[in-house]
Amino acid sequence: MIKRIRPGCRSAIVGAALALFMTGCERNPTTGPVSTPSAANTPAALIVTTADGSPLAGAMVSAALDAQRTVTRFTDTDGTLTLASLPADVASITVRYPGLASRTLAPVPGKVALAPDPAFLRTLPSSRWLSLLPEGERKREFTVNCGTCHELSHDRIMIDGRPRTKDEWLAAIAMMRAMDAYEVIPPDFDDAAYAAWLADSLSAERIATLTPAPRENAAALGAIEITEYALPQDDSLPHDLVIGPAGRIWITAFFYDELWALDPATGAIETFSADDRPAVNAQPRALKFDDDGTLWVVNGGTEAVLRFDPASGDYEEIAVGMYAHSLDIDPAGDIWVNDYFAAEERIARVAAADSTVTTIAVPPARRPASEGLPLPYGLQVDGAGRLYSTQLAANTLVRYDTRSGAGTLFEMPAANSGPRRPGLDSADGLWIPEFNTGYLAYFDPDRERFDRIRLGSSSLGLYDVEVNQANDDIWTTGSLASTLIRYRHGDGSILSVPLPTEPAYTRHIAVDEATGAVWTAYSSLPAATPRVARLRFLDQKD
Repeated sequence: MIKRIRPGCRSAIVGAALALFMTGCERNPTTGPVSTPSAANTPAALIVTTADGSPLAGAMVSAALDAQRTVTRFTDTDGTLTLASLPADVASITVRYPGLASRTLAPVPGKVALAPDPAFLRTLPSSRWLSLLPEGERKREFTVNCGTCHELSHDRIMIDGRPRTKDEWLAAIAMMRAMDAYEVIPPDFDDAAYAAWLADSLSAERIATLTPAPRENAAALGAIEITEYALPQDDSLPHDLVIGPAGRIWITAFFYDELWALDPATGAIETFSADDRPAVNAQPRALKFDDDGTLWVVNGGTEAVLRFDPASGDYEEIAVGMYAHSLDIDPAGDIWVNDYFAAEERIARVAAADSTVTTIAVPPARRPASEGLPLPYGLQVDGAGRLYSTQLAANTLVRYDTRSGAGTLFEMPAANSGPRRPGLDSADGLWIPEFNTGYLAYFDPDRERFDRIRLGSSSLGLYDVEVNQANDDIWTTGSLASTLIRYRHGDGSILSVPLPTEPAYTRHIAVDEATGAVWTAYSSLPAATPRVARLRFLDQKD
């Protein structure tokens, strides 16, 4: 086991940018006073109500198991949570509901009334703030360029209790450009016009119209438990995760050049190096296990792929000649990556047998230079060897046949939809999250056509899709809504599950097909609180 902390690997410009962005921002207040209701002559349950006694279905009840793990359950339709369903020996619980002040109390039976929270704006997710922006092309461009790495909620919008002015928005945009070493923000992004638009759309008068949203799917939430796990460093940017041998969760720590292996039973983390050069930030991001138990890792910053032995921590570094964004493994066992920052789209194959690398041009979107890079993003290879790569900024989908070498380019069905990280179902159908629209796009490989399903508002920030191959449940991240969302194609049902931490900016999902558990990590940049979270249904086996 290798243990090390190398905060110096992050660039000075990122640190300076973080300081500028957070100037004047206020942190969330502490929880309310501790209350201990009498246990005499009361049922063995906690009943959560409003101040006037109305039951609150879907209220969060969170209990810290230890320094590493916190468990959250939800009240049922009667506002009730059976206390025996909580872990034993917890000293206190925290009860929360949107728009109401949280309370921390001893876990004893009784009624708990939550009063209105005058500071509820602090806990509204980004999706609620972004609902103030007028719908249209400008909002889509803003969302894909300014919400692509972090949330846009209270502490990004307010300074000293008031909304940013035009000049303060200009300073924030300038900070983002200073961080943008790879020139992701396009040249035609008009800083001054956007600053004026934001100051007008996010004015004090418009912010005053924001209200807490009632809990969605409250009846279904009572069957769900979420466990959050602490991570070693707050500014690590836990980028991707995958379920590995023995059920350990492997996480890429982007800014620390480390891989973390999490034991779900205890929260203990074993740390492995992904690069030993002190002056280099290798930026580990995507990762996947092959059928032999080898872990393959993308190191974007060093334009390499690692063949990593999870038992010993030893690895082989394979230069791929591109800043790869995503990684997948084809039916023959070879590894494929796409070039995130190329002017024209290309992919590379790493032969598992001998580590040779082949670079391949794929049909380009021919995006004008004024509009910036096409940004190849998510990558999946299906059971027939067809590779799919979404182009986040170019709004296209590339399909490349790894067996025949044939390539095809498809326009996404909606303009500037921000296609991000797709997932494949058991029939090789491709499900693509549209970051800017609130829609899930389905690409049928046989008909070569798209269908679209609306999951919610345009401000959800749909980021990643993973499909449970055991039942074809489709899971996606609502990164700007701090939610995980399940869509069932068979009956069209949508389940939106709020995550306990705000903000919960999620980039990647892993689904445990044996248990149905869903894993994700909170990874905002600039940094918010990073955690790993597991969602499970209480009737599922461990």
